[in-house]
Amino acid sequence: MEIKQSYQFPFASYPAVRLLLLMAAGILLDYHLQVSSYIWLGLFATSASIYLLSEYFYQEFLKAGLYNTAICCYLILIIAFGASWHSFFDYRTPPEEAQILNAYTWKELTFSGTVHQIRQTNTGKYQIDTNVDTTLYPNDILWDKSYRIRTILDPADIPFPNGLELGDQINFSAIIYPLDPKRNPGQFDYKDYLSSIGIYTQAGITNIGNIHSSPASVFRWTSLRQKVLDAIEHNFSKQTVPLAKALLIGHKNELKREEKIAFSRAGLSHIMAVSGLHVGFILAPFWICIPLFWTFRYGKEIGLFLLLMLLFFYAGLTGFSASVMRASLVGGFLAYGKLFNKVRNSKNLTAVAALILLLINPGNLFTIGFQLSFSAVYVILLTAPIISRKLPAWIQYRWYGQPVMVVIISFIVQLGLFPLLAYHFGEFSIIGPFANAIVVPILGIAVPVGLLLLPLSSFLPDLAHTLNIPIDYFLGLLDWFVTLTANWPWSWMQVHIRSLLFFSIWTAIIFLIASLPIPKMRWKWLAIVLALLCVDQAQNIIQKIQPAKLHITFFDVGQGDAALVKTPAGKHFLIDTGRWQPDYNSGKYIIIPYLKQKGIEKLDGIFLSHPHADHIGGMPELIDNIAIDTIYNSGAKYDSQLYDTYRRKATEKTIPIVPLTAGQQVVLDPSMRIFIYGPAQNISDANVNNRSLILELIYGQTQMLFMGDAEHQQEQRIARHYPQLIATDFLKVGHHGSKTSSSTPLLQQADAKAGIISLSKQNQFHHPHPAAIQRLQQDSVSLYFTSLTGAIQLWSDGSRIRIEK
Repeated sequence: MEIKQSYQFPFASYPAVRLLLLMAAGILLDYHLQVSSYIWLGLFATSASIYLLSEYFYQEFLKAGLYNTAICCYLILIIAFGASWHSFFDYRTPPEEAQILNAYTWKELTFSGTVHQIRQTNTGKYQIDTNVDTTLYPNDILWDKSYRIRTILDPADIPFPNGLELGDQINFSAIIYPLDPKRNPGQFDYKDYLSSIGIYTQAGITNIGNIHSSPASVFRWTSLRQKVLDAIEHNFSKQTVPLAKALLIGHKNELKREEKIAFSRAGLSHIMAVSGLHVGFILAPFWICIPLFWTFRYGKEIGLFLLLMLLFFYAGLTGFSASVMRASLVGGFLAYGKLFNKVRNSKNLTAVAALILLLINPGNLFTIGFQLSFSAVYVILLTAPIISRKLPAWIQYRWYGQPVMVVIISFIVQLGLFPLLAYHFGEFSIIGPFANAIVVPILGIAVPVGLLLLPLSSFLPDLAHTLNIPIDYFLGLLDWFVTLTANWPWSWMQVHIRSLLFFSIWTAIIFLIASLPIPKMRWKWLAIVLALLCVDQAQNIIQKIQPAKLHITFFDVGQGDAALVKTPAGKHFLIDTGRWQPDYNSGKYIIIPYLKQKGIEKLDGIFLSHPHADHIGGMPELIDNIAIDTIYNSGAKYDSQLYDTYRRKATEKTIPIVPLTAGQQVVLDPSMRIFIYGPAQNISDANVNNRSLILELIYGQTQMLFMGDAEHQQEQRIARHYPQLIATDFLKVGHHGSKTSSSTPLLQQADAKAGIISLSKQNQFHHPHPAAIQRLQQDSVSLYFTSLTGAIQLWSDGSRIRIEK
């Protein structure tokens, strides 16, 4: 008789993996549900009690029901533990000191503390993170609560102190700045990022007092890190110092934004995030010497102790980042197994490292470094052995077998991390595997030697500098190589994750590859992959059969205007592009991140109401980075460098610039109409606000009127010439709510039910003006302000309009 066999995954062999998955589930539950920590503690205590009772009575009576109850309670208690642990560490809730400091927003306080980090931004300003010891409040109230604060020093106002280094004691006065949450979809959440690294307050330095170097008798990681940075500056040339600091100890503060983007597009950004690669370079010499520690008494213990101290020391130099902590923990476990001949399992050991990091701070789960680091390791552990066994022997055992494996592993990691890279960065490196095959083997020599020469520079600086010349030359070549490859148009591509279900599909594919040697498992995973693909296709079908909608995103660009329109047929166009200033523009920091998040690679048009900097501010950046079909403007000429720059760039890229006047119609989507009501033909008003491009979008029975910066004179003109046509459901209020806009004749003819005012919360023009608001309210217009809510979304199905803050 044939006995049917079924494969059961050996969860008992991977207890840490099981615990990691359950704890991560609990952390995710608390992150999304945000319920009271007492509820999670109650659930944890209840499930733990039932689990212990079930285990006790199962041992007594051996009833299967009790065993199943114990298993269920075990799962629940680990999930509840993860949720309750995260609720205690939730960095989204500001601590007491942050709440007190925020009460003094826009007020000056005096601080004393230790410099933790210094970074110069692309604008020339300095970010100085300080571990504050004491705070002096008004009325000479001294508070000795410790916390970390980020301060901004503008050299135009206060010169940067000569000789200021990490670990120095500093006294300074600063004005507390508000830290606003993310204001636009797709925008980098600066407040959330600072919270994740334990900073809840930001201030602008107004005066610097005494600065004292850290006493030599007091050990601080920041002081030691500064000494290492000084040694790198001595050993390397000025051109390669920023790259050397990033490569050797993960100090990326001095790298320019363009350099970081180039390394990312070349698929080499991981070499600057000190991680398993660097720890592997450090472990390699030790691994060779392991047999020596077996030859004498206590050799194994001494060897393990020395290795752990080395890894701990290196982790301290890198700032105890998640990636190096993970790699150091796994490396320590592997070394223990090798030295003491213990059974070791890389998958389980990696899970142990992840659990330790989550116990230290459960918020690590949501950091990009943690996600990329552990995902890369598991992709390699699950798939690399399977793929390497499939390689022909003539590749595996030839001299080029190792380089080929480097390319294959790099390719596997790149593909395995594809969803995360696409979700977080919107880009994917094609040339990455080949670039790694060239660079990584040389780094295997350059990194260890470069690190060894750093302490030598304290005793024999000239010798250390001389011996370091080949490494310095290599870094110069590396920088040239990265810049070259990143500029090749085919070396990277822009990608977009349209559904979070894609993560599940990709994960299932990885497990399918890992289960290929196990016939009964691979068919199960194949079925899961096919089922998920069917669900994905069903979602696509449901979306396609739903009624088409017009969608408008009104960005919060501060004191400016920018709105992205998605037509029912899937076309995209902008109405204005936000503001510009020397160190900021809306295109770079708001509009382009949103376009990348949505996978929008082309704009079918850009409508510019008039040529002021708060409406065309994002144009140069958009022209450089996004394909644009046509630019429409009011035809008003303007004397500004920004205006000349955008027109020059458009000409260089052969983008048509089409002036529009009242009475014209633009067709970008047959399902909707775009009517132009201003400016009038042959108008010669010196005020370009009164030559604004005024347009109305009509979709089905709904109308949306955009006024640009039109003032009373132009408003009254269109009210006279188009009294019936300008009747609308929605009004994009003109000129940011200025008293010179929203005149009574226009509002009476438009008869809008809702309106949006785009402006900054604190602006020099004191917008919105009470008179304009009063006129809008008298006309029963429901008002929305980007200054209060951030970006605002509008949907129209052709019969009614829905607005969401």
